[in-house]
Amino acid sequence: MIIAFINPPHADWSLANNFTFLLMQSYYSRFGKYSKKVKWLESPYKWNSYKSYDEVIDDIIEADIIMFSSYTWNYMICDEISNKIKNKYPEKILVLGGPHIGTNEPELLTSRPQYDLICRPTKPGEPFMAELIDQFIENRIDPTSIPWELRSDVKLIHDLSKEDYSVYEDHLEYLTKLLKYARNNKMEPFIVLETTRGCPYKCVFCEWGGGINTKIYKKSLGIVKRDINAMLKAGYRSAYLNDANFGAFFERDFEIFEYAWTNGFNLTDISTMKSKDLNRRKKLIDKYFEIVGTNYTSPNMKNGKDMWSEMANISIVPSVSIQSSSDIAMKIAERVDLNTEDKLELSKHINEQCSKHGFPIPNLEMILAMPGSTIDDFYNEMEYIWNFKSFGSYRHDYMFLPDSALNSQEYKIKYDIRTVEVYTDIADEQGIDSWNNLYKNKKSYFKTISSCFSFTTEEMHEMWFMNSAGNYLLQHFYPMLENSLSPSVFTKKAYEVISKLDRWDDIHSEIRDIFNPNSQPKSIKVLNQEFRANTINKFIEKNRHIIMSEVSKECL
Repeated sequence: MIIAFINPPHADWSLANNFTFLLMQSYYSRFGKYSKKVKWLESPYKWNSYKSYDEVIDDIIEADIIMFSSYTWNYMICDEISNKIKNKYPEKILVLGGPHIGTNEPELLTSRPQYDLICRPTKPGEPFMAELIDQFIENRIDPTSIPWELRSDVKLIHDLSKEDYSVYEDHLEYLTKLLKYARNNKMEPFIVLETTRGCPYKCVFCEWGGGINTKIYKKSLGIVKRDINAMLKAGYRSAYLNDANFGAFFERDFEIFEYAWTNGFNLTDISTMKSKDLNRRKKLIDKYFEIVGTNYTSPNMKNGKDMWSEMANISIVPSVSIQSSSDIAMKIAERVDLNTEDKLELSKHINEQCSKHGFPIPNLEMILAMPGSTIDDFYNEMEYIWNFKSFGSYRHDYMFLPDSALNSQEYKIKYDIRTVEVYTDIADEQGIDSWNNLYKNKKSYFKTISSCFSFTTEEMHEMWFMNSAGNYLLQHFYPMLENSLSPSVFTKKAYEVISKLDRWDDIHSEIRDIFNPNSQPKSIKVLNQEFRANTINKFIEKNRHIIMSEVSKECL
């Protein structure tokens, strides 16, 4: 039995997709009945070398079962490749998994008849896959004879909550080969470590805790340490921590972090757990800096001569997930978190610790236009940005993920939510040429909020513009008026001036065109960093004198 795995990554994420593949391999080697009879094709790590979909297909077509892992950024590519395979090789068994399936959106399912089996995103993929392979080998099922439908009725043979398995130690040879391939092809040695899976919270904008997996499965300390040792042995010096709430299991989690750090291994994207307990959140921050000390890099990681060692030196401090300054909006979103006053206190605490230990200030995590918030709440968040001195912070679009509660019709009707579909180019201009050729003209579509009962259309346009412009104004203009106006009042007055300037209508028209729910999907390319930096910031800088002069009048 030959298995192929397809998980097209972000163009700038390099090898991140390989670890889903690694999880599958590791699980089946431990719990599958016929591990010695199964061959896993190592095609996933070759994505940057492919120049066409035909090359991808030629590389995997010997497989009996081809598995696709569908995410927001790659589901269109998965669908295109799977259609090509099914049309040319109808006997091949195609299996779809991953979070972007969308049990709440029937159109995402009915448009995918090329797949023979689909693993419901509410179920763990590893046991589904293991049982599927076992049944194929035993000739107990013939999926081609079964009418296509969303199915999760395959009996789970193992509960992830009851049995531990080491991913990286079990596949050390594969991991070593992966790193070598990354170095030879100038790719980021991106690796993922998962110590827990699941989230107990039910934030409506998240498809994991909100809809897919509300239980937490923990790996044992011993298994996690073995995984870290295996990554070190393979040549890796850092990993992206994929836990939803690292720090929630305080003693266990920080034993893991301290073990990694003292052995010259860095865990990036340390996240604070969602908790209403301010002191507990502060304790987590203090424990982090107690371990890392005053060195931005570990004593064992001082040779930053190339990209791979530089990657190892990156450490991201605990973040503040503000989402919104509105307590009402957070309640509507079912986000269990600190109140507004405590969030400000926590952001100041992290800022102080970062300054004390010589660490850069991390960006704040915020979401634009949450139902229940107001435009005054939006401007109040300028207080966070100023106090935190995190001028790279940017409010994420309110995305409607397939299986999130937010994406349900009930929620949309209740809060009068209107959406607009936008797309982003998958190919990265800074990426590898062949990769860009493969991804050329390929789009990743997602829906974002256009308006709801909280906001008028014009307010949405204003907030999107100030989402970028406000940071620039605070960083470069506000220090001159700091003692006269609050950050929220300053940015609000600045917008009033900017919206009356010459050429404003040209810029505003681009924003209006993007957020028009009655139009065809629009490219988000005008919303990217280049647009913000080259269009908005240049426009503001050109009119610096007028803006400062008019806003200063408010101080008189």
